[in-house]
Amino acid sequence: MITHRSSTRSGILYMLAASFLFALTMAFAKLLSSSMGSVEVTFWRNAIGLIVISITLYHSPIHNIGGRPYTLIFRGIIGTIALLTFFYTISATSLSNAIVYAKTEPIFTAILAFIFLNEPLKRTTIIAILIGFLGVIILSGTEWNTLYFMGILTGFLSALAYTSVRSLKAYYDERSVVLSFMIFGTLLPIAMMSIGEFYPVNIFGFEFIPFVFPSSSDWLWIIFMGVTAAFGQVYMTRAYFYAKAGIVSTVSYSVILFATLFGIVLGDMLPTSTIILGGALIIFSGILLTRQK
Repeated sequence: MITHRSSTRSGILYMLAASFLFALTMAFAKLLSSSMGSVEVTFWRNAIGLIVISITLYHSPIHNIGGRPYTLIFRGIIGTIALLTFFYTISATSLSNAIVYAKTEPIFTAILAFIFLNEPLKRTTIIAILIGFLGVIILSGTEWNTLYFMGILTGFLSALAYTSVRSLKAYYDERSVVLSFMIFGTLLPIAMMSIGEFYPVNIFGFEFIPFVFPSSSDWLWIIFMGVTAAFGQVYMTRAYFYAKAGIVSTVSYSVILFATLFGIVLGDMLPTSTIILGGALIIFSGILLTRQK
């Protein structure tokens, strides 16, 4: 018989494993960024994920109630753009900085849930949001360049995607939501790279550049990136099955530690005191917000 305590422990261990694998995914994406743009990295990340999801469909077909196709499409498109901005920040800054920006997602999720899902804003929630934005200001300082804009945009778009997922739970199998993300995450980069074949442009850090056929070593990183991301998703899902969302969400911040360690191995500089302070406030804000769920 599985006790509540052992179930919670299993959830924590699964989330730690997921965080470790997601940090590895970031590290492989960072290695690939030296030879290809963030658009192509996004393409490979989702193309491999699409194969993995398709295999699961073969063994266990999807059963949907349906009824919200436009929301499903919206989630796929927004999730893809969020991944594009995230991989851009990975290529432009350290892994620790990139993941801290992505972790602003709970701040925007609380605001969007209040606006679109009519979820109340408690006093603690408002305080947490203000603390989070203070962390963002400290992290960015007075230099609001493309990197900082894309970093914050990652958090905002991730929050949009997460909020839309919450509204889809009653209508679609979770694999349908993931499949929507994977399909658009493959098609949109293909469209961008196709445009880049004739009109190479750079819009807010999104480089519309032609497809670059991966080298032999790149294929290794591509496969590792896809596999670690897929298993990371599996373990994250199991974590939420075994333990409460507030506990799992709090443990998920361990990805920042793993990403920082992998970043140092890859040559990233140690975080400055300003980055540590700003990041700590964002993490504290996120933990407060997840505890409200």
